[in-house]
Amino acid sequence: MHDEYRRKLAYEVQRRKDRGESERHISEAMGIHRKTVRRLLQELDDRRETGESALAREVGPPPVPRRSKLDPFVERIDALLRKFENITAERLLEELRNEGFTGGYTIVREYLKKLRGRKTEQRAFEVVETPVGEQALFDWSPYVLPGCGQKVQVWGYSLSYSRARAFEAWEHSTQTNILSCLRRSFESLGGVPRQCVTDTMPGVVDGWECNKPILNVRFVDFAAHYNLTMDIAPRRCPRYKGKKERCFRYINENLLNGRTFSGIEEFRDVLTWWIRTHAMQQAHPRTKLPLAQMLEEERPFLQPLPAHPYDTREVLIRVVDPYGMVSFQTNFYPVPDKHVGEMVYVCADHERLEILGRGVHRLAEHQRLPDGAGIRPVEPDPHRRRYDLTLLLERLAEWGELAQAFGKRLQQQQKRYTGAELSYIIGLQLRWSADDIVQALAHAMSYGAYEARSIERILEARFQPRTLQSQIANSARNRVRELMRHHPVQQRPLTDYTALRAGDTPSLTTGESPRASHQDCADPAPGQIHGSDPASNSVPSDIGCVDPDASS
Repeated sequence: MHDEYRRKLAYEVQRRKDRGESERHISEAMGIHRKTVRRLLQELDDRRETGESALAREVGPPPVPRRSKLDPFVERIDALLRKFENITAERLLEELRNEGFTGGYTIVREYLKKLRGRKTEQRAFEVVETPVGEQALFDWSPYVLPGCGQKVQVWGYSLSYSRARAFEAWEHSTQTNILSCLRRSFESLGGVPRQCVTDTMPGVVDGWECNKPILNVRFVDFAAHYNLTMDIAPRRCPRYKGKKERCFRYINENLLNGRTFSGIEEFRDVLTWWIRTHAMQQAHPRTKLPLAQMLEEERPFLQPLPAHPYDTREVLIRVVDPYGMVSFQTNFYPVPDKHVGEMVYVCADHERLEILGRGVHRLAEHQRLPDGAGIRPVEPDPHRRRYDLTLLLERLAEWGELAQAFGKRLQQQQKRYTGAELSYIIGLQLRWSADDIVQALAHAMSYGAYEARSIERILEARFQPRTLQSQIANSARNRVRELMRHHPVQQRPLTDYTALRAGDTPSLTTGESPRASHQDCADPAPGQIHGSDPASNSVPSDIGCVDPDASS
């Protein structure tokens, strides 16, 4: 329509010009600019001189290519695409701006789409917004660092309302790292949300029963310390925590894309810089404000941090070797020689390592060495005997007279490797309880077997190995048993439940207490709380036993 009007306008200008009217008079009469009059007349002259095809007359002349701000950077773009085939428009824009490009994001994105011939896939989705200060999401994501090929696990934590983020990089996603990263995320963002969402992560979830997650006991203790509730995402449903998955995609597209790293240390430095300059400056999808500004708005609604943070150190049990060393992650840490053969606790975080005796008193403290380095901070004295028989026999005698007798008879055998045998037997307490080892020693003495390997075979055949968790559980059970000694618990007879289902009043046996007899309230068997399920050692909710000494 515009071209048709212009041709009619040119016809009228030419007709008036042929009648002898001046350009000024034509301009005033037709209400157009004098330059437009001159241009229309020039176009008619050009068409007469050069000619015009019917197609050009219908669709108009071909467009004249316009210069683009990207033209001076075409060769640089080609070089980056050859080096980083999947570079994103945002990363490409960063590189071009470092070289003087003044254009915007859209022109770079459209140029990349034209080169790659890709169409943007549009998918419908629903964004669930949560109340301020209510929820956060966390997870791990594995990456291979471009340039060095090292595998790393990136920790990601983000608040659902403000989208404020915290990231860390580690070699392994152990439970100790989970608790440490979560604690530092709370501290870096200035508060604790009321709920956290994650998936079936080892160290958080031990398993599933009846399609319900079973949380790890240590993680439950951590969550209770910070007054935190957990929401475990359904299995095989990543969209349940889509906000967190989008953060990891942003790392892949913006941080790793178009960069190379020499190792995890350089990656951590770049990650710290990138969080401050990119991740926290990204626009919020709803308010379009920077995430750092949104965090300031949400921080007053988060729960305050506790006065003392949760102790997230890793706890293990070790036996001091004959050189007075404790091994941890292939490295060796010295303790005083008088503790040779003792079982000790090792509490380690990322920087320090503390060694504690069985009475929870500190024996030594060291700076943590790089895992897997195989370092001995103090080399053993080459003139010192490796095995101090006197000290090892004293350790064995601490288990009782029977163990002391076994040690003396082993020494009387005049074996060449008596010290090694004693050291090996003492080291068995890492897997077996001292009571079980003493029984195995008695069994071995009855057959005249004084080899450490024979003791271990007896333990494997007759007893169950223990773990640190079982030791802690046994200690807790013993404590509960002691507290419940004067208030024992007895489970109701099954006949009572049958009567209740039938709508009758539970019958009582003549001469018995309304709940239980004196015999039923006897002390519970060792290792089990009386009236509890032997498999779970949990106290039932209905307490059905009275004090037998109380008057009826």
